[in-house]
Amino acid sequence: MKKNIWFILFLLSSILYAQNTDEQTQEITIEDIKTQLKNPDLTIEKRIDNLLILGYSYIDVATDVATKYLTSALKLSKVKKDSFNIIRAYNRFSEQERYLENDIRTLQYADSALQYANVNNNLHFAGIAYSYRNKGLAYNYLERYDLSLESFLNANSFLLKEEQGVEIKTYLAENFTDLASIYSSIENNETALECIKKSLSIAKTIDAYWEIGDSYEFMFAHYFEQNQYGLSEKYIDSAQTMFSLVENQEGIKVLDKYRAEIYLKQNKPNLAIKIYDALLQLDKENDIPYILADGYTFLSKAYTAKNNFNLATKYLDSARTQAAISQNVSHLFSIASQQANIYKEKSQLVLGISTLTRILNREDLKPFQESQKDLFKELYELQKLNNDPKNALLSLKKHHKIKDSLRAILQKNKFNVIQSEFNYNELSAKLEARNAQLQVSKAEQELARDKAYFVFCGLGLIVIFFIFSFFRQRKLNNIKREGLIAKQEVLSIKQEALDNQVAFKNKQITDFAIHISEKNELLENIKGRLKGVKVINDTHKAVVQDTIYFINNDIDQNKEKIQLYQQVNETNDSFRAKIDQLYSNLNEKEKKVATMLRLGQPSKQIALQLGISAASVDNYRYNLRKKMEIPKGHSLKDFIKKI
Repeated sequence: MKKNIWFILFLLSSILYAQNTDEQTQEITIEDIKTQLKNPDLTIEKRIDNLLILGYSYIDVATDVATKYLTSALKLSKVKKDSFNIIRAYNRFSEQERYLENDIRTLQYADSALQYANVNNNLHFAGIAYSYRNKGLAYNYLERYDLSLESFLNANSFLLKEEQGVEIKTYLAENFTDLASIYSSIENNETALECIKKSLSIAKTIDAYWEIGDSYEFMFAHYFEQNQYGLSEKYIDSAQTMFSLVENQEGIKVLDKYRAEIYLKQNKPNLAIKIYDALLQLDKENDIPYILADGYTFLSKAYTAKNNFNLATKYLDSARTQAAISQNVSHLFSIASQQANIYKEKSQLVLGISTLTRILNREDLKPFQESQKDLFKELYELQKLNNDPKNALLSLKKHHKIKDSLRAILQKNKFNVIQSEFNYNELSAKLEARNAQLQVSKAEQELARDKAYFVFCGLGLIVIFFIFSFFRQRKLNNIKREGLIAKQEVLSIKQEALDNQVAFKNKQITDFAIHISEKNELLENIKGRLKGVKVINDTHKAVVQDTIYFINNDIDQNKEKIQLYQQVNETNDSFRAKIDQLYSNLNEKEKKVATMLRLGQPSKQIALQLGISAASVDNYRYNLRKKMEIPKGHSLKDFIKKI
């Protein structure tokens, strides 16, 4: 019987545990959160948290809806004077403005978050770091590299104070990647490499293979620009290993394209073409115009290197067609440069000069000085080959003018960054010294306060002791007198209670004896009947004998059997709500790329902002198309804008 009860209890517990586990594994959807908000009994803390979750989920979907939820969360947080959630709300407003490419408002909301932050409150550290990160990204977009650097350094200082979980380490790795991008933009390559190595070491501790692969890809780009192709290939291999671990096939494809570029630089066009021909077939299946434009342009260069001008021109025409669809400005320069290169190799210098001049005279392309600088250099070489020293000299002067202008901007940025580093270090030293002084002062104040407390407590204890002693003695005297009077009464009451208890026990014993006697008589009667039973079968005889033995044993022991019951209380813990966005399969970096694409940013700018290469941006574009299930022939950019 006991075994059956325990089995039933075990089975019931297993069922309850399984149900509880199933409930915990279910994800709470956006609609579930909206339903919870309709509950009037929902606590204000939970209501604020749900509003912030909803606001964040609509940032890249419907900004008006996001603003409504975030505004409600901010108002409730201010009413409750909840600084932690006020910081969260302002940070999400800041991220929304960054998504909308409103850099000034991004900074304003980040500053609003920092106004409510307490630098000595551990709960605020992550929020403060996030505010500074938003400021760093906004300043980077505004090309204020000095302020961007200062913001990222401040962000890291608070992240390093925080408990080093996976999420915090991820933020640190991303911040170091952004710092590497800043230093690289001002040609401080040594410091950029130090930052990317820090990012790499942090990513390795949490097995963030995708981030590790991106770091190796950054190092490839660094050494590729320095024409160190051996090291470049080494880091391509390392990145490919990491991407294989996370099955990043698109990333591996991009690395193969890099390898083809190295072969072309090494004057091995056949190897480059072999790789790119295979990759181009895959790109055609995806049908992404800007990727196809890059691929056709590359093949045009490779066939030019083989002096196969027919195929070179054919591929360049295909690149021009795809560029017209993608409307990427960078393709105008790369296609014009390649067209001029074909004319140069065919000794059609006038046509090459005309091609470059036409692009350089376009007013809408004047702001792209870096690309114009390179084209003026190519134009100079063509004019020099064409025996036109006058125009060649003019082109060279324009080339150097733009180069000097860019150099001046670069030097200014370098100086500003160095100044920001100095200011940050100086401020950090002052803050550390001030904190040390505050700690000493605080310790002295606490010591003085403890001494004062000790003196007052000592005097108070002495006074209390004398008062207590006086009243205690007085009370003892009264108690002694009353005790003598009450003692007889107590003894009398105790005696009466004892008599009553003895009488009650005697009655219990009598009743129990009668009960046992009646039970024994019943058992004797049963035993007598069993003995009178004639049993022929040995098995039945053994059963009868065992029963008689059991009855005899029970009679001898004279005690009742006790059956125990246990009541099982099972408690179902509600599980923690999770954020479920419209596209929950996107990772954080893919969301950032999608955000920037909606704002119409070109791949080169996205790469600069995220601290990755343009090819990596192409990789993320591919992943977005795949995860968002965008049909072929539709523009990713247009699709995102219509969401």
